[in-house]
Amino acid sequence: MSVKNDNRFIYAVKFIACLFVITIHAPFPGIFGHVVGAASRFAVPFFFAVSGRFLLTRDESKVLIEVSDIRKRTLQRLFRLFKVTAVVYLVYLLFSFVYHLFAEVTILEWLKMKFNLHELGILLLFNTGRFIVDGSYTFDHMWYLFALMYVYLLIWIFAPVLRKWYKWLIVLLTGMMYFGEALQTWYPIRPFGISISTWFIMRNWLFVGMPFVLMGVLFSDYVCAKKQELGEEAYGKFTSRFLIPSVAAIIFGFILSVVERFVIDSKEVYIGSLIVVVGILFLSEAIPDRGGALFILGKRASSNIYYYHVLVIAIFDYLSMKGLITQYNDWQRPVTVILVCLLIFGGKPLFDLLKGNKNE
Repeated sequence: MSVKNDNRFIYAVKFIACLFVITIHAPFPGIFGHVVGAASRFAVPFFFAVSGRFLLTRDESKVLIEVSDIRKRTLQRLFRLFKVTAVVYLVYLLFSFVYHLFAEVTILEWLKMKFNLHELGILLLFNTGRFIVDGSYTFDHMWYLFALMYVYLLIWIFAPVLRKWYKWLIVLLTGMMYFGEALQTWYPIRPFGISISTWFIMRNWLFVGMPFVLMGVLFSDYVCAKKQELGEEAYGKFTSRFLIPSVAAIIFGFILSVVERFVIDSKEVYIGSLIVVVGILFLSEAIPDRGGALFILGKRASSNIYYYHVLVIAIFDYLSMKGLITQYNDWQRPVTVILVCLLIFGGKPLFDLLKGNKNE
């Protein structure tokens, strides 16, 4: 979810998107919960698109064209992402180990449950499985990190043909994703002996990660080409035209996502989600310096909120189940998790902001 060049608006949206992700895993109840849940589905595709948006640019005015430059930049991102993923994974692995010890599961039973050939196949194919999720925490949000590593690796491998292929790959893979989601609703099949209605069949590195990262790369190429054509000052005037259409697209995308939720049922990525992501990318060029306090939170807190909010949910659920804290209802749960995440990960940035320390 990294963002370069301090596009303040994108950082602000990152923060908002992370809060939306919390509402996926700790949903509000009733109709309101369905509405918020549908709107929230733009978040992870947006993270992928932003990763692509700033993957192959240099100084916001030039894209990396040479294969050696593309591979060098992608490899740098891959190694950085691997280190982040390793830390996050080890934190959750330790929590799972301790949780199962308290549940009187032996170490050998725990190892057999998590690390076996079947679960390895699920991880390699779909970026999920008990390697990264189990009964101690019930949401496989780390799939995003593994999927992004896959995408970076494939971009490194296919760097010589990246820009020859990326447009048709975006169309092909996005079309396959929505076709698969249609099958989930109207004609459920069983690829690999697994129902296509299973969430990870269409939500993985291939059908979500790759097309949205490539959308970001394509948008980056468009931006850099326009800047070279018009110059920085004229480009600023040019992007002011994006403001109203982008806002309209975002609003329409959110409304369409909600309509899809109630007409078609819950999906991982709605057509409206795609429209929202594209609208945000264009709006980020129209108002790159807007963000306010959300910019600070997006830059310094949003990644950790995404990485560790599932751990917060798991700890609170465990304490509540054991009667160590008062049980909360379905309304209190998402609010509690959001507030705790803000306190833990956003407390210092907010404190620095209140002190007037805006230096980054």
